[in-house]
Amino acid sequence: MAKKIMSKKEMLKEQERLKKEKKMLQEDIKKEDLVKSLLVITLGVIAFLGIAYFGMNVIKGNIKFGKEETKIDDTVEKAVICGTLLNQEENEYYVIAYSFNDDDTQKIYSGVMSMYSGTIYQLNIDSGLNKSCVGEKLVVNNDVTKLQLTSPTLLQIKDQKIVKSYTTYDEILKVLSGN
Repeated sequence: MAKKIMSKKEMLKEQERLKKEKKMLQEDIKKEDLVKSLLVITLGVIAFLGIAYFGMNVIKGNIKFGKEETKIDDTVEKAVICGTLLNQEENEYYVIAYSFNDDDTQKIYSGVMSMYSGTIYQLNIDSGLNKSCVGEKLVVNNDVTKLQLTSPTLLQIKDQKIVKSYTTYDEILKVLSGN
């Protein structure tokens, strides 16, 4: 009989161990479910915020669909290219050559040009159309195919001929301000 009692004790212990194991497995499953739930909620919140951000940017106009409009830079009132440099309507005028791509330089020369009341044309030395007349050293020539401009250069043109050239900011300022 002692053998059967021990068996019952062992069986009770085994049952107790199985109950603990079952309880631990249930707790692990609950933890996994909790982690999955938190992950799904987090992803849902992120997706909602992303859609809301995208929607607000579409409404504000920061994001546009379809063809993008080309912006035209209308800050240059009188632009000229090398080939037509000497063939303008006026009898006497100035042409200033500088880099339009440099915002600081553009601001400086637009300020300087506002001091001059006569006609002044602007030539962008960065334009592909003007590459033929841009060089490292200034070569003033009334044949536009041999003309080499540097940045900055101010040309005084009279009767379709280059009368004088100025290459420093101080010279250009002095000529255009009339001092």
